[in-house]
Amino acid sequence: MQHVASQFAIKGIQTASIFDMRSKQAMKLEEEIQRHIRSPWSETHRGIYNQMLAELKRLFMVREHVVENLIVTVGRSVIAQRLANTTTYTGIINYGALGSGSTAVSNGQTQLATEVFRKVVASASYSTNIAFIDFFYSKADTNGTYNEFGTFIDGTGSANSGQMFTRVLTGGWVKTSSESMTVACQYTVS
Repeated sequence: MQHVASQFAIKGIQTASIFDMRSKQAMKLEEEIQRHIRSPWSETHRGIYNQMLAELKRLFMVREHVVENLIVTVGRSVIAQRLANTTTYTGIINYGALGSGSTAVSNGQTQLATEVFRKVVASASYSTNIAFIDFFYSKADTNGTYNEFGTFIDGTGSANSGQMFTRVLTGGWVKTSSESMTVACQYTVS
């Protein structure tokens, strides 16, 4: 019997983009984005969202941070369960949460150290073996310094709900009340 070596890995990268939303043009674009996010998803949802986001970045981006994350054990467990036809969890990431904790990232974590605010997915899609999942935090949603970010499978609007999929220490993403922020998550399965 021939032995074939195989490695399965998921690499996650989060890109936080912060935008100055003080101009009328920026506020109008933010309203359009939020209206689009609330509308039913269609085949063209991601494309339209990306077009609006590109305009927001081109005109109003003030800073961007890119960090790699850890897919925690409970997140990997959900994938294994789904492969084995255990349907306790959907396997769908539906919330992204910001936190103020700075506890080191570890495989055994099941929630953020100090969750501050969470938001439902703004846009999700995939291309071959890469999943793209975005979160949009408007200027009115929240503001502060966020030292941690995590994604959750089957979460609700309540803090610490759902199965954590990823956690990352951000290095201190700062968002003021005059700024909006997107967190674009890219998960590459190889």
